Amino acid sequence: MKFFTLITICLSLIELVFAKNQYTGVNESGAEFGQGEYPGTYNKHYIYPDVKAIQASIDQGMNIFRVGFAWERLQRSLNAEFDATEFGRLDEVINYITSNGAVAIINPHNFARYKNAVIGTSQVPNSAFSNLWNRLAQKYKNNQKVWFGLVNEPHDMPTAQWFAAARDAVDTIRATGANNNVLVPGNAYTGAWNWKETFYGESNASVALRYFSSADKNIIFETHQYFDSDYSGTHEQCVQRPCNKLFVNFVEWLKANNLKGFIGEFGAAINRDCKACVEEAINYLEQNSANIVGWAWWAAGPWWGNYMYSLEPKGNKFPEQMTWLKPHLNGPSSLTTVPTFDFADMAPNGFPYCQYCEVGATGGDGSLWGWENEQSCVVDYGHCKNEKPKTTTTTTTKKTTTTTKKSQPTNDVCFSINLGYKCCSGCDIVYVDQDGNWGVENDQWCGIKNSCNAQSCWSESLGFPCCQNTKEVYYTDNDGNWGVENNNWCGII
Repeated sequence: MKFFTLITICLSLIELVFAKNQYTGVNESGAEFGQGEYPGTYNKHYIYPDVKAIQASIDQGMNIFRVGFAWERLQRSLNAEFDATEFGRLDEVINYITSNGAVAIINPHNFARYKNAVIGTSQVPNSAFSNLWNRLAQKYKNNQKVWFGLVNEPHDMPTAQWFAAARDAVDTIRATGANNNVLVPGNAYTGAWNWKETFYGESNASVALRYFSSADKNIIFETHQYFDSDYSGTHEQCVQRPCNKLFVNFVEWLKANNLKGFIGEFGAAINRDCKACVEEAINYLEQNSANIVGWAWWAAGPWWGNYMYSLEPKGNKFPEQMTWLKPHLNGPSSLTTVPTFDFADMAPNGFPYCQYCEVGATGGDGSLWGWENEQSCVVDYGHCKNEKPKTTTTTTTKKTTTTTKKSQPTNDVCFSINLGYKCCSGCDIVYVDQDGNWGVENDQWCGIKNSCNAQSCWSESLGFPCCQNTKEVYYTDNDGNWGVENNNWCGII
């Protein structure tokens, strides 16, 4: 008996040390941005995730990505066919994730609403919600790496109203023949901490069991958890220590009812308490990996900038939080370290400031960009060391202007600089997205230079590029009309 007990204890300790949650990843946010702007303008009101950034996270060992989008953009009116362009954007991201071995969670980030009307009302009947999921299930039922996250954070509605809609949607999904995992959130923003509470009406814990049970296959209950004072994820401080306590009621409910759970969102800012808090939380989730199948950090996405919880990489470099998560990631990875960047050195858009004032590209908003230390950086004359280059003046001869012609043409830079990637040295295109044409060199993404596709003009034979964005003539000679872009001469055609 003593020998058996000793063996049992040892095996339990081994399980505690080595049992990671099966699915570990991040939310990919951006396509749900621009709330109220429907359908909105792509790349102005909203943006889809950058698959190159997703690949960097896969390389570090992340194996699940929760992809948010706005229901109103995909389905422009209730029960309508999907908008082909919008579905194409979503489908590109989902297919990229799953074709690279990871799981993609489809997540209508709508808070159980369509244009602010609540699901389960006359404005948005359950049948309309089920119609959305019928169409999505038909698209992805043959890809088991696609999970169906019914909706993001239902709130301010009767709990039974939400779970009745969820049950109808699940039945509709199963009727298509789809056996994909389905994530079912709860009411009251689906907090793990309040799963058994009743301040929002009937508790999620009690109502969920009226509509679902362990007999339902591939059903996973989804909760979210933040560690600040009001559990909202809007503050820098983690005050709910020890942070594992916030998951206990949810986990014990799963165990008692032989159910599975997934933490669809959690996150924290960079400070000592939050780092310890995240470790407490993940350790507890790992100890209960028999019931908690995984988790997803909030959040990554192209437009987060220097947001305190952001996990969006710049090239292959990450915010510090990725170093916290790395030991717990369960996807395949040959990388043993996480290159990082420091938000303290970031411009407001989330990119680092350049050390030197060499401008490589100009953004559409007038921002100046350079390339240093294998990543894009923002040229700000208050931060860089070199003297600010003088602007061109309209003089009678080129020799007396303060801008001189340089041997490297402006169009040898490219759009990818301000996205965190180098320009390619060649012109071989291997991938095209809304940003532009991409190549691969030294196993890294790079942007195809403007010069690969630029319209030829008279100035190129003289060693100067064509002007791309200006028609303002600064000087005219026997060769033609000259303009200036990025402090370099260019030919106007």
